[in-house]
Amino acid sequence: MREAPMRTLVMLAVAFVLATGAFWATMLTVPPQSVARGQIVPAVHIPLVRETMDPDRYDADGGDVF
Repeated sequence: MREAPMRTLVMLAVAFVLATGAFWATMLTVPPQSVARGQIVPAVHIPLVRETMDPDRYDADGGDVF
């Protein structure tokens, strides 16, 4: 009765070794190719806008809305 769990563990180990071998054989003979391409993103110049003197502008520091 003690042989059934041991046989199961041996078969599991054999399956793991075979799967690992198949994986590495595939990776070494036919490695995956990336389909991603490097893209050059142009730098966008965002000019700094000076603070406008709009009296209707919300001012968080002043505590008033208008």
